[in-house]
Amino acid sequence: MIARITSVFDCAEKEFWKKIIEPKSLQYVASPILSFHPIVGDDFGAEWVTDKTYELKLRFLKIIPLGSHEIKVIKIDRKSNTIVTNESGILTPVWNHTVHFRQIENRKLRYTDEIEIGAGLLTPAVWVFAHLFYRHRQKRWRTLLKNVHS
Repeated sequence: MIARITSVFDCAEKEFWKKIIEPKSLQYVASPILSFHPIVGDDFGAEWVTDKTYELKLRFLKIIPLGSHEIKVIKIDRKSNTIVTNESGILTPVWNHTVHFRQIENRKLRYTDEIEIGAGLLTPAVWVFAHLFYRHRQKRWRTLLKNVHS
C-alpha cells in the first residue's frame, strides 16, 4: 500500500536542503512518536550518505522498543529535490520512503512524503499509522523551519 501526505511549508528550497540533509532533523520531526538510535556508535553523522545503510534501534514514545530498523539511502537528488530510502524493520519489512519537494511560489514549498508499506496482514494498520505519523512529522517540520533563514 502507498501512503502519500503533502503539506506546504513557508520555506525556500535552499533552506529546506540545509535541514533535510541532516539526520538530526529526522530525530526532531519524528519525536516523540518514534526515535531512532544507531546500533553501533551514537551518531548518524552530519549528513545522510547515499548507498549507506543505517542500522538502528527503533522506539515508540522513546521507551517502547520496536526492534531493529534499517534505513538505506538510495538517492539524494538536489536537482529534482528528491530523497529516496528503502527501509525495513521487524514489524514492517517494506517501508520505502520518497521525499519530494518543490518551490511553488516565493517562500512556499510543496512537500510530499510517499511511503510504500509492506507488512503482511498488518499492512492496513501500518498504513493508518503512517498517515498519522507523517502528518505529525510535517507539523514538526513547520516548527523546525520557523527559525531557518538563508
